[in-house]
Amino acid sequence: MRAFRLTALTALLVALAGCAGIAKGVTEAILESGEDKDERLCHVEGPASPGLEALLREQEKERAEGGSTRTMKILMVHGIGRHLPGYSARLREHLMRELKLDVREERYREIILRQPEIWDGPLGSLRITRHLNKARTRELLFYELTWSEIVEPEKRAIEFDNSGEYAFRRTGLNQTMKEFFNSHIPDPLIYLGNARTPILVSVQQSTCWMTLGDWADYDDYTDGVCDLEARSRPEQVRSDDYAFVTHSLGSRIIIDNLQRVVEWIGTQDSSAMVELKNTFREKELPIFMLANQLPLLELGRDPAVVRGRVEDYCRSDGDLYDQRLLGRISIHAFSDPNDILSYALPPKFADAYLDSRLCPKIANISINVAKPISLFGLGKVANPAEAHVGYDNDERVIALIAHGIGHEKQASIVEERCTWLETTEK
Repeated sequence: MRAFRLTALTALLVALAGCAGIAKGVTEAILESGEDKDERLCHVEGPASPGLEALLREQEKERAEGGSTRTMKILMVHGIGRHLPGYSARLREHLMRELKLDVREERYREIILRQPEIWDGPLGSLRITRHLNKARTRELLFYELTWSEIVEPEKRAIEFDNSGEYAFRRTGLNQTMKEFFNSHIPDPLIYLGNARTPILVSVQQSTCWMTLGDWADYDDYTDGVCDLEARSRPEQVRSDDYAFVTHSLGSRIIIDNLQRVVEWIGTQDSSAMVELKNTFREKELPIFMLANQLPLLELGRDPAVVRGRVEDYCRSDGDLYDQRLLGRISIHAFSDPNDILSYALPPKFADAYLDSRLCPKIANISINVAKPISLFGLGKVANPAEAHVGYDNDERVIALIAHGIGHEKQASIVEERCTWLETTEK
């Protein structure tokens, strides 16, 4: 399939350039490209990052010293396009292997998400898998959210365009491109329209279930509502470590959800919710945004209510320190420069667009996940589709998530093949 996409892409470029005479050279370039030395870009700009493995080391130490039940929990939120449960398997398996979590609970837990007063029907599904090391001293729960069924009914309005009545008039390549467009591009439009609330509630329900227990507290199958106010467990939130992995549109969704959840918690006055609010103010939440789309999805939106005041809310000596919503969100924005659908975050992005009360800290990872190939006379080209979806199969991406950068325990592949420009705060 990858070879087909490369061939189709190069054929299109040849046709556009009107250079039929170089077809032979293009074919040779494709066949020979795999033999070249891999010199793909990997450049990180941001503060040093310890990676997830550092949290697992702390977990292991606490469990050895005092019998702590501290657990790492990761929520995966997908982006555009139709997804089925299990879509994160490749990324999850590569990440668990890198973290040396070589034991997996045979059965997974599944939760059908609901909120009847918001949405008539399921809000997607949450699949939970449990991972341990062989010594059983480290534990990680991986939560995979599938929310795309919320938007599928909306996209049926353009299904006719994929039918034979219209498809036969297109060339094969153009039909493939049109099917991709019809399947993926409507999702951001629908999210910014009437599906925004149910999608955010789907993520909100997922984060709620994350905070309510350990592996033994989940049934094999659950169909229902998570009531955070009735079942909140601040002690669980305080002890566990949380992280998020998002893809494309998922980056916008998770930021909107975090702000929505912590603001709602701040309006509740029960003792448990006040304790939960104070607990979140001490938590640092790493977010790994693959094919980040935050700048694109800021267009046409109302700006954040509180902007440009990170120092006031997030420094311990700040005037509004006790009004912050989170201790810190550490955003790791991955983008392939050859992906037409993802973007880096410019230096002042947090001040201009993100809510200061979330205490954002940003690192940009510019990385070629699609390998450029040389097309004689046309320069180099990279498959934009692979540049958008290939993060879960890139060793450098997995190593950066697992081990971070800028310290002695960073992975050798990151040290050898990535450059790092350290940035500092005021």
